Amino acid sequence: MRAGPILSVKSQEDGILQVDFCTGNSVTLDMRPRFFCYRFGVLSNPDIFSTANTDGNFVRWYKNNMVVAELGFDEIMKMVLGEAY
Repeated sequence: MRAGPILSVKSQEDGILQVDFCTGNSVTLDMRPRFFCYRFGVLSNPDIFSTANTDGNFVRWYKNNMVVAELGFDEIMKMVLGEAY
């Protein structure tokens, strides 16, 4: 049972991330513009991007079983809603 608002995540081709929420709603995020910053640059590697997983509060990506990038629920909402959130 998930403890947070994120139910599941699915990495799609070309840096697209689908996030499903426990409310039944979902969003699709284009992560490609963020691949140019230090924090998310590692996600430009399709093998790493495809490892997206969630604990319900965070989306995490892995390399060699270690977390290499993390995105929180609040950050996802800011990406979707901008400064209005």
